[in-house]
Amino acid sequence: MKRFIFAALPILSAGIFFACSTYVSGGTSEETNTIAGVVTLPSGDVAARVAVEAQAVSGTDSTIYRDTTNSKGEFSISPKANGVYGLSGISKDYAFYDTISVYGKSVSRNAELVQTETISGNVFLRTNEAAQGAVVSIAGSPWKAVVDEDGSFTLFDVPQGEHSIQVLSPKTNYVLSQNYTVHVAESSDSSTVKSIAEPWILPLSPDYAMAGYWTFESLIEKVAPDVRGVSGNAKLYGDASLEAGRDASKAIHFESASDFAVVENDKGVLDSAKAFTVEAWVNIQSLQSDSSFVKNIFGKLGFSDSAVFSLSVLQDTCGIEGSAFGFFMAQGSGDSLRCESAVIGRSHVELERWNYVAASWSGDTAKLYVNGKFEASVATNFTELVGENGIPLYFGKENLKMSIDEVRLSTTAIEASDALYRYQE
Repeated sequence: MKRFIFAALPILSAGIFFACSTYVSGGTSEETNTIAGVVTLPSGDVAARVAVEAQAVSGTDSTIYRDTTNSKGEFSISPKANGVYGLSGISKDYAFYDTISVYGKSVSRNAELVQTETISGNVFLRTNEAAQGAVVSIAGSPWKAVVDEDGSFTLFDVPQGEHSIQVLSPKTNYVLSQNYTVHVAESSDSSTVKSIAEPWILPLSPDYAMAGYWTFESLIEKVAPDVRGVSGNAKLYGDASLEAGRDASKAIHFESASDFAVVENDKGVLDSAKAFTVEAWVNIQSLQSDSSFVKNIFGKLGFSDSAVFSLSVLQDTCGIEGSAFGFFMAQGSGDSLRCESAVIGRSHVELERWNYVAASWSGDTAKLYVNGKFEASVATNFTELVGENGIPLYFGKENLKMSIDEVRLSTTAIEASDALYRYQE
């Protein structure tokens, strides 16, 4: 019985060997960097004539080091450079794989062959755009494939166990490379090819289509710059100030409605936009005493014939009990931000913790993500933002005690894979 399990976590695959190392003096010569051991079959018998090879997982060593086990199952490989190597062997329907650090020591590895499987899947740059030319591989191993025009790939004769599958992006200026964890184990499925259930969608580069990025790491006369210089700078008002943010960084802090920040001129970054995304890390310390409300975290606030939006926090309104994050959009022409056209999250807001909140609009649909998870979506009845939008961008301006960090604005719609990547970043 064989079972195929998949998880999208960027971690290194676990080895299947036990190792012991003894120090060898003399540095990193070919003799001192020896990897040696015995390969056995699942039955415990030694495995002769098994092709064993080592390839660098990282670094500049491009040599593939090879050996073949003798009648006693023994092999010996001597890499010329320090580093981490992938060690693998294939023999008919059996194989093994491990990663080994080589730093001037003689390393002993005894490997047991396990049964192999064929893995197939699909990789996309975006939902409907195949990642043709992407290279899919287990680092430092012979298991490698190139994604075809349909987004498909197949890895043959992969040993059972947990592996980190590396996908190298064919368009690094657009989407990023990514690692995915795949586990092949026993199951009742008798098929010869194990298919990955969900397509892998490579994460969008956070710098792609950037329209504004406020990190709040420093102020110049109460002005926080757009560090990319694409949109405008944010002027702080009231007692708005910088305080400790996420990961030893800084964040902008508000105590009440009199504390806020505003970008008076966004340089038209969203004029006639057909898609956009707003992202922020938010720490709501207190929802204050209002009985029910919709309060802005970041958005274009005003009344005119231009488009407006608000990434908000809600309390006991718009059909929800308790608190939730929401995203409101209106196209202008007298329209205003209404519950009927809002995307409202399903999870309650956790106070006194940093939450990653992202909202996207793709030209016909608005979506909300909280802490890397898709929350909800709603259809919109317009496909382009009304142009010549001079409405300011506001951070806060509500009766909320909160901190905001790492605010991004971009003219593209991120997807679920992007939200998860950025939350884990």
